[in-house]
Amino acid sequence: MKRFLFINAIILSSCANANAEDVEITGIWANERGSAVTFTEADGLLSGYYNTQLGNPDPAARFPLTGFIEGDQVTFTVNFKGYGSLTSWTGQMSEDADGPYIRTLWHLTRDVPDAEEDDDLWSSIIAGNAVFRPITAFEPQKIK
Repeated sequence: MKRFLFINAIILSSCANANAEDVEITGIWANERGSAVTFTEADGLLSGYYNTQLGNPDPAARFPLTGFIEGDQVTFTVNFKGYGSLTSWTGQMSEDADGPYIRTLWHLTRDVPDAEEDDDLWSSIIAGNAVFRPITAFEPQKIK
């Protein structure tokens, strides 16, 4: 019985990975906080724009991104130029009953004045997670 369950787990996980790798990343994806990312993919390289709904930037501002996709693995970085921070997301694409998603972990670093670096450098880096889902034509209210 254990062998049967193990073999089924392997088969199901390989099916899930195959489906996730078939998901097209090009397009607009939004996370649970309303921020949106527009991806263009060419030969494993990602480019596009990020619109944040958090912090000081104008919600309509578009910040360029660069990144990579390898199979169902994704990583991208955004320079919030003029706001003193950079953020990188790394994650994996998958699918569930609601459709495709990208589950990520992110790190944001903010600029710390040189005179304060000895005391404040580690507090300049924060981390978290985000889940991005593609925006469909039926969800225009998510596009800002």
